[in-house]
Amino acid sequence: MSKVEEILDILQEECGEVVVAVSKVRRFGMDNRYKGGGSQREHLTQEVGDVMLMVKLLIDNGVFTDEELHDAMLRKEEKLKIWSKIYEQD
Repeated sequence: MSKVEEILDILQEECGEVVVAVSKVRRFGMDNRYKGGGSQREHLTQEVGDVMLMVKLLIDNGVFTDEELHDAMLRKEEKLKIWSKIYEQD
């Protein structure tokens, strides 16, 4: 298995863990303490941080560049401005 394949495998697992963490935040609330002692917010933060590290490792290993990732983020932002209410003024 190559290094990139291993990073992708771990990224896939970490994304699944983010899905679970988001589900628990939605179900129990951000400040709810889970059985491990931390809050759902802390758990979500850890899982998102894990994903961000794996993305950094993909950049470091030449899968894509910071610039390509930034451009992809801008494209997503434009879609969200059209199809979601996230950027609407309160």
